[in-house]
Order: sequence, then C-alpha cells, then structure tokens
Amino acid sequence: MVTISQHEQKIRLTDVAEIILGAVILGFPVAVTEEVWVLSTELPLSRVLFIALGSICILAWFAFHVFYQGSLKQSVDRFIVRVLAAYLITLLAVGLILFAIDQLPLLTEPVVAIKRMIIVALPASFTATVVDSMHR
Repeated sequence: MVTISQHEQKIRLTDVAEIILGAVILGFPVAVTEEVWVLSTELPLSRVLFIALGSICILAWFAFHVFYQGSLKQSVDRFIVRVLAAYLITLLAVGLILFAIDQLPLLTEPVVAIKRMIIVALPASFTATVVDSMHR
C-alpha cells in the first residue's frame, strides 16, 4: 500500500491555487450561460441543496481514492477539511466569476445568488479537484 506524508495531506497555498484554476476552467463557461441563470430562479432550493450534497459526496469519493489511496487511518479530520475546503474555495471562485459578469444578485436576491453558485459549482468543483490531484 502506498502511504502519503502528512505534508501532502495538508492543504497548501499551491492546492488553493490549483483548486481556483480548476474551478475557473469549467466554472466560467458554465456561469455565462443563460440556462444556468434561469435554472437558478426556477429550481427549488431543495433540489439545489441536493446538487450541493451530491457534489460534495462525489468530491469525497474522489479525494478518498486519489489523495488518501482508499485509507483514512488517523486522517479523517484532514479528509473532511480537504473536501469541504475544495468545495468552499470552488464556491468562492464561482461567486467571483458570477459577480464579474453581473450575475450574482446577493443583495437583491440572495437565495437566487446562492443557488446560482451551487449550480455552477457542480462541474467547477470536479475540475478543481482533478487539477489539484494532478500534482500528487
């Protein structure tokens, strides 16, 4: 079995940069589509939260196999932090993209803004994690 050092289990600044880059790679093309803007106003919040949960579960599965080689011995806390940090960093990157294109109505329609971020974060979080994993 291959083991990884504690240094590799921690989220470093380079990991953050890779997550942001990966999120932008697919987040931007998705964020600029009118379909996403409309979907964020029409889709019920419960469905959007289901999308967020699904995204996090898939990220966790990927991280479990790629970063931790299928074993979480004494690393459960770092695993959880890595998965949640990757998703939150992706949400922030997506939020910046949506803000830049004037499609993040946080002050006027905060629920729509959050739903829009979550919808765009679905594909963006996957590319973010894949890019982050390429330097393992």
